[in-house]
Amino acid sequence: MRNYLTKMKSGRYLLSSIRVEARFWLVLLIGFAVIVGISADSMIRLHSILIQDRQDEVRHLLESGYSVLTHFQQLELEGKLTRDQAQEAARSAVRDMHYGEHNYFFIWDLNGKSIAHGGNIHYEGRTFIGTPDSVQEPVVSYMVSQLLAVASSPQHEGYSRYQIPKAGSTVPLDKIAYSKLFVPWQWSIGTGAYVDDINTSFRNRVVTRARTVLILLILAGLVTYLIGNDVAAATRRLSRNVERIARGELDRDVPGVERADELGDMARAVLVLRDTSREVVELRHDPLTGLAMRKLLNDHLNLTRFQSARNGYYNGLILIDMDRFKLLNDTHGHDAGDLLLKEVARRLTHNTRKGDTVARLGGDEFVVIAVDLATDEATALRSLEHIGQKLVRVLGEVYQLGSISHVSHASIGITLFRDESMAGDELLKQADLALYKAKQDGRNTFRFFDPDLESKIRRRNQMERELHSAIAMGQMELHYQPQVDDRGNIIGAEALVRWRHPERGMISPAQFIPMAEETGLIVPIGEWVLEEACDQLVNWSQRPDMNHLVVAVNVSAKQMFDEQFVEKVRNIVLCSGANPAHLKLELTESVLVKNIGEVKAKMDQLKQFGMAFSLDDFGTGYASLTYLKQLPFDQIKMDGSFVVDVLKDERSAAIARLMIDLARVLKLEVVAEGIETVEQHACLRGMGCSIFQGYLFSKPVRPDMFFQHLDGFRQAGAAQG
Repeated sequence: MRNYLTKMKSGRYLLSSIRVEARFWLVLLIGFAVIVGISADSMIRLHSILIQDRQDEVRHLLESGYSVLTHFQQLELEGKLTRDQAQEAARSAVRDMHYGEHNYFFIWDLNGKSIAHGGNIHYEGRTFIGTPDSVQEPVVSYMVSQLLAVASSPQHEGYSRYQIPKAGSTVPLDKIAYSKLFVPWQWSIGTGAYVDDINTSFRNRVVTRARTVLILLILAGLVTYLIGNDVAAATRRLSRNVERIARGELDRDVPGVERADELGDMARAVLVLRDTSREVVELRHDPLTGLAMRKLLNDHLNLTRFQSARNGYYNGLILIDMDRFKLLNDTHGHDAGDLLLKEVARRLTHNTRKGDTVARLGGDEFVVIAVDLATDEATALRSLEHIGQKLVRVLGEVYQLGSISHVSHASIGITLFRDESMAGDELLKQADLALYKAKQDGRNTFRFFDPDLESKIRRRNQMERELHSAIAMGQMELHYQPQVDDRGNIIGAEALVRWRHPERGMISPAQFIPMAEETGLIVPIGEWVLEEACDQLVNWSQRPDMNHLVVAVNVSAKQMFDEQFVEKVRNIVLCSGANPAHLKLELTESVLVKNIGEVKAKMDQLKQFGMAFSLDDFGTGYASLTYLKQLPFDQIKMDGSFVVDVLKDERSAAIARLMIDLARVLKLEVVAEGIETVEQHACLRGMGCSIFQGYLFSKPVRPDMFFQHLDGFRQAGAAQG
């Protein structure tokens, strides 16, 4: 123990013998080493992430090819095709499935014989293991051996890495493949993607990062040289004051607080440290995060109001709420929630200025008091905007909660104040109104308190009350947007609800549908829509030229998980006299993710009743293929984002083509919604899509307009055809 103390004293002596300026240089060198280490680690992680993303993409795409084999093998089991017919049909389908410029599917048997190859049809029928072909094509032979090793593994599926030239090239490039053994036929099906673009992007980022570190080092060295001598004396003086505070000597004055330069700021920071230390002793802090609680927050807020009345500085009150915090608790437990709250507190503390107050109100609500921003309002607002942007960014970064990687975001409300004219509770109310606006605008953002915000909230509450009686007052209308086949014939329509307010006129669904979802009014509105659609089907059935039309009705999650949903739908259809075969229910992925078992049971019951189902916004969710496999859908609706980009983005076009090919194999209809131009229509029609919906043909219209302009719709569709 004595030797240890002796070494400690000698180490302290050695450190104390180094000049403060030299210590700055030492810290700079250590910081440089740390930055280099962190940068190297981050670049390694980045490369791994890029490779992992490419692997996930390849594995995700393989499922579409594997589902083709499953489909035709099922036809064989059902006796609809012989094995040879099923295998030949599967080979043809897989060979024609492409995505991207150089990516395709391939099938090998366990002897190394090529069954199907979307990239080089000349490989088909040739064996590349233990044959002259394997000697002539060693690169292909090595690739096949890798794939067959995966097929022979206990899992019968996995990744492979090899080098092979792109089409039209002789230079071998790295490629990632994922293959899976189709056990019934003993075929190994796979697909792959090149990673040369990843390596190029990675090298460019490494060069950029190295340049940035070098520039920062030069700048840091210059700043260190300039400030080293100036801060040496002040550091020693402030160090003595901090030591006194650490010893509990909290009654001593802190010299230098009257200075107007940076040394004065440091002295005032020490003063805040002393005062805060007093309050820690006197007041109770949050035991979980260590932050101030409401009483200490109110004291600091009142003190800030009094000081700003004297010095004329503007201050900011920032209210922070973590989005969907309850979902984390429900999914992973309260321990994960507590870890998140601790990390939020740490990030807030490390990303606010000295002198600012960070507090926890309770639950997942936090408060920051940003003091002494500026003496003019515009500058203070700009400072608060910068703070808001920074907090949204740092609170939106990934959280590592034990073994869980979690992504969370924050909604933030901000209000600006100066002097004592506004009480602390009123300021919190203003910040809360701004926070509500941030949530209303999509969360993961910040909003300032607007003096008109209260009136806007009152108007929204008024609209909510009026929405309760809108159906009874006859203010709801159902409009219909035609769905056209590839010959220009109208085959159906999507029913879309509209609200015609007697004073405000037509209110956008974007305004009242989210409100209806929040309040639960979407259930009676959805039932009214279904009733109106059924009545309209009955009316159209009286006309020979319209009795074939099918009407699609959207179903919300709250409707689907109503215990009486199936019974209500049946009663509505039976009471109206509508043909259930002419009614189609559209579901989005948000309906399916909650309880897919319950959804399937209800869909099966309504399918037996004669109704059909469509999967809306297909392609936007990771689990869409899973839903197609497990749920009895009749139709998929290609999300409008792919339609918009189909002519501008090769990936969107490739994905659209893959969707259409997959739907053809699974015998599902495809509806392309959001068609606005002749070029979009022609492109998708050329890919094999057969049903279209969008402004190119017609906006949603009232039933009487639909009836009057039926011939016009047909002519427009025929012109596009």
